[in-house]
Amino acid sequence: MPGKASAIPVGTGFTPNLINLPAFLDALIQHAGDPEALQEAVWRPPVRLPRETSSRTRSLPVESAIQYGLLTKDREPTELARSLASLEPADLYDRFARHILLERGGLRVIEGIRQMQADGLRVTGDSLARFLSAQGFPVSVHNTAINSLRMWLSMAGVFPQGKRDPWNISEEAVKALVGLDAASIASLTDLDAAQRGFLAGLCALDPDGWFPAAEIRDWVETTQGVQIGRQSLPKAILEPLRDTGLVEFRTGGTKSGKTSKVRTTEKFRSDVLTPFLETTLRDLESVVSEYYKKKPDDIYVELSAKEPHVRGAALEAYTIHIMRLLGLQFVAWRKRSAQTAHAEVDILMTGLLGGLPTRWQLQCKNTTEPIRLEEIAKEVGLLPVTAASHIMFVANTTFTSDARKFANMIMARSATTIFLLDKTAFGKIRETPTTIAEILRKQSEAILRMRSENPFSPT
Repeated sequence: MPGKASAIPVGTGFTPNLINLPAFLDALIQHAGDPEALQEAVWRPPVRLPRETSSRTRSLPVESAIQYGLLTKDREPTELARSLASLEPADLYDRFARHILLERGGLRVIEGIRQMQADGLRVTGDSLARFLSAQGFPVSVHNTAINSLRMWLSMAGVFPQGKRDPWNISEEAVKALVGLDAASIASLTDLDAAQRGFLAGLCALDPDGWFPAAEIRDWVETTQGVQIGRQSLPKAILEPLRDTGLVEFRTGGTKSGKTSKVRTTEKFRSDVLTPFLETTLRDLESVVSEYYKKKPDDIYVELSAKEPHVRGAALEAYTIHIMRLLGLQFVAWRKRSAQTAHAEVDILMTGLLGGLPTRWQLQCKNTTEPIRLEEIAKEVGLLPVTAASHIMFVANTTFTSDARKFANMIMARSATTIFLLDKTAFGKIRETPTTIAEILRKQSEAILRMRSENPFSPT
């Protein structure tokens, strides 16, 4: 987004076609403590490749190296730079790519590409920058940042080298570099602060075999300041972590008074999970691409599952399903299923509707309790924060008459549009997904009639 700092390294003047990375790293180490000599070295062969004929600002390669984590702000080589310099070229590019994916926003870029491709959107450097910026991950448009990052990742096989299908992701390469597949990454983003803290404790302690879960909890609370609480460890912490496939646990039972024990699986790698938990997850709060893969029939079945976490994941998938039916784009989760006993999900969406730009608060509920006036009022009260032009409830239940009257009053007194889709509409959308357009059209006509009856004086 123009005028905002990029969430990924700018990278201008620092790309594989301009820089010999092994020679560049050698120069960083050889001229440590001598900024002037370093500045001269990075513009000479063998560091600077002969194809470069531009007169770009001489400081750009060094500034990019700082942003990529190869140099400190004092122009000293980092531990990363020194470790990379000790590797053979093939391993070097893989290790650098892994660093970019986990610690420099690379996985967030991959996530944006997956979403765009799933929705049939054309991916270019500029379109991807705009897409990510709209989701709160700012990347400058008309800048080399995102293309530079793609080029470095292509050196490790994440993207093709050359101009043909330059944004075609190799999922196998991503999994090999990161040590986690897309499904595992998505499951990790669903963990709450306590569950992430416990997992971080496992990474730090890296126990061998079965280990008392309570001791890990106590260690995390003491050393990391994360309050896990004294609720049931199996239900609150261990079960969600087991669902990620990273741990197993067994409990001694409530009668025996013995603590649960936990051990890590073959998928657990502390060297991967530590930077993922510390850095990567900050950018991946909005992972939704895994939900794109769920079929609507499967979603509806899972909405009735016995397991709360299955119902919650299905509701999030259903929310994304509704968003895509409307042709809108994801902006951010506002409230997720794990935060609301797996019965409610809120997201912000944006996109063109009827050729006009819109911003939506969408709330999906999978509950038997009727939606009351207070719940509509709460969403209306958030408008100054979300800047939404539309509010939509999609609920597998009913709305009270007071809730509907309140929504009508708000629409009569403001430009805000509120759509209320109850269990009847829920069923129609399940039967024929495209019905949502007709449902919204009829409600829009009713809203227009209501407003036209008293255009200047709300009633």
